[in-house]
Amino acid sequence: MNIKEVAKLAGVSTSTVSKVINGKDKDISEKTRRKVLEIVETANYVPYLKYLEKDNLKNAMIGLIIRRDHREREEIVMAAEAAANRHGYQLLIRYIEDKAEIPECMEAMVRKKAAGVILDAKEYFPAGKLENRMVYLNRTEKFDERQPVSFYYCLSEAGKLAVEYLIKFGHQRIACIAHRRDKGIVEGYRAAMRDRDLPIRSTWIYEGERAEDIEKAGIEQCLNEKVTAVICGSREIVCSLCKILERNRITVPGELSVISVGDDTMLEILGDGITVVKLPAETAGNEAVNCLLHMIGERKQMELMKKFNPSVIERRSVREPVRHRQGEKIVVVGTMNLDITIEMSRIPIAGETQIAKSVHQFPGGKGGNQAIGVGKLGGQIYIIGCLGNDREGRLIYESLLENNVRTDGVVFDNSVSTGKAYINLDQNGESTIVVYRGANQCLNIEHMNRFRHLFHNARYCLLPLEIAGEIADYTIRCCNRNGTEVIMKPSNVESVKDELLEQTAYIVPNENELHMIVPGPQTLEEKAQWLLDKGVRHVIVTLGERGCYLRDDEHSLYFPGTGFEAVDTTGGADSFISALAVYLSEGRPLLAAIRFAIYASGISVTRYGVQPALPDRRAVDVYEDEIYG
Repeated sequence: MNIKEVAKLAGVSTSTVSKVINGKDKDISEKTRRKVLEIVETANYVPYLKYLEKDNLKNAMIGLIIRRDHREREEIVMAAEAAANRHGYQLLIRYIEDKAEIPECMEAMVRKKAAGVILDAKEYFPAGKLENRMVYLNRTEKFDERQPVSFYYCLSEAGKLAVEYLIKFGHQRIACIAHRRDKGIVEGYRAAMRDRDLPIRSTWIYEGERAEDIEKAGIEQCLNEKVTAVICGSREIVCSLCKILERNRITVPGELSVISVGDDTMLEILGDGITVVKLPAETAGNEAVNCLLHMIGERKQMELMKKFNPSVIERRSVREPVRHRQGEKIVVVGTMNLDITIEMSRIPIAGETQIAKSVHQFPGGKGGNQAIGVGKLGGQIYIIGCLGNDREGRLIYESLLENNVRTDGVVFDNSVSTGKAYINLDQNGESTIVVYRGANQCLNIEHMNRFRHLFHNARYCLLPLEIAGEIADYTIRCCNRNGTEVIMKPSNVESVKDELLEQTAYIVPNENELHMIVPGPQTLEEKAQWLLDKGVRHVIVTLGERGCYLRDDEHSLYFPGTGFEAVDTTGGADSFISALAVYLSEGRPLLAAIRFAIYASGISVTRYGVQPALPDRRAVDVYEDEIYG
């Protein structure tokens, strides 16, 4: 097509066309100018070479400068090229390894007469003749404010969206595996988990420098943490994960849900299809070209910052976790101690000296033990209690965090040291305990008032009666107001007030505790009935290796023990109560919950210590047939 044909199509003279394409169109109306330019563009008309050197002439070529390691490089290039071609332009692409190469690339674009440039950079770069014909394209919110036109999307938003999508299906034990250069995904993951008040374990996160490290170390690390879902930071990580899952015969999504940040045709056919958070790279690349061409056509500078949001493409790799479905909220109000366990052949009597075989220190206290027991089993658990602001207190606090316990209700007191429990353990696994209350005695009504919001929407409250009486009274009232059921452990008390019993859904004494709070010659069954008559709805008496006894309006049942050989019985009761609460919080039947608790307790007494001995969910689920048998 020549200039005469352009003039004929536009209905103007050849001189008018010449003035427009040479930038000498001050006396020509805007309507006419735009009509001529549209025909020139549609027909891909290129005038004599000398005209290409004039600043105001639209060239039929635009540039794209993009980092070679950009994770969405192909999507952006293809989208930008398609958009440019639709408007009759060619795309000149320059790949860079480092931002230091950008000035040289910009000079090359000027030499090649590019009409404008799209630049992959978060910093501002002077562009000389192309200064008013540049669009910046990046994937971060931290860009240079001097950039006049910037299109961006955020990896952190993709990480957040992946977490929120998994939470909708009931997942809370969520891992995130990403390449170190994609740290925005991990930042978004952390922010979303914090926003939803979910625990974050350092071992649930892996940022690797190389694909080999991610496959050999990162994936194995996260899978060992018994997570129910994994966010993969790229399609390559998804493939590595699926390879390891197949080797270990772990099914997706039956045993593990998987979601990818970034899409690929391969993810459509992998397994039954991998659900993805699709990054808006194609949309951003397409709109960047459209905006640039508008700037070129209008011959004026724009100021625009536009954000593009990721979206979820649903396939078949995410569903509600079956065995690890997290139940309703549980709150523990109780003591936290440093347990000092002294192992000896037998417990000394008055005036006798024994030589210890070994001494161990572990975080403990019935409140802490029960909270961590729930956390290890996958329950949604909060604790209210007091620690000293010392090394022992920080050790206990870290243990709570590492075991998925929400510590919103933990108070640090500067005036007194952390509580301690001195445990004498004999060769048969039996123990005696001496407790120094320490900071535990500092928990007061003022603290409880600060944390009463934690009882909102709580299904159960675990209440070991090692705490002060006024705190127990306050807790019962909070539970009553919020419809929270109380599971009471009557430890270290000689009696329980009728007012507390009336508001208690479950009371879980051992034989000694039962005989202490209900003295007299009556049988175990009669004493359990006495507690029912006082208002307790369910009485569960733990019997050590012999199992337990349940009494309520519907049942009078003995449950056998597991037959496991005990080496340390110290934490058996705490493990029992934790497991009972978790199963009940998941809506399981009471009889199944008791059998689940018996197996959890049986596992715990085969190990030394209390908190280290508390089992995780997978260890107890092995006995599912027995639990429901």
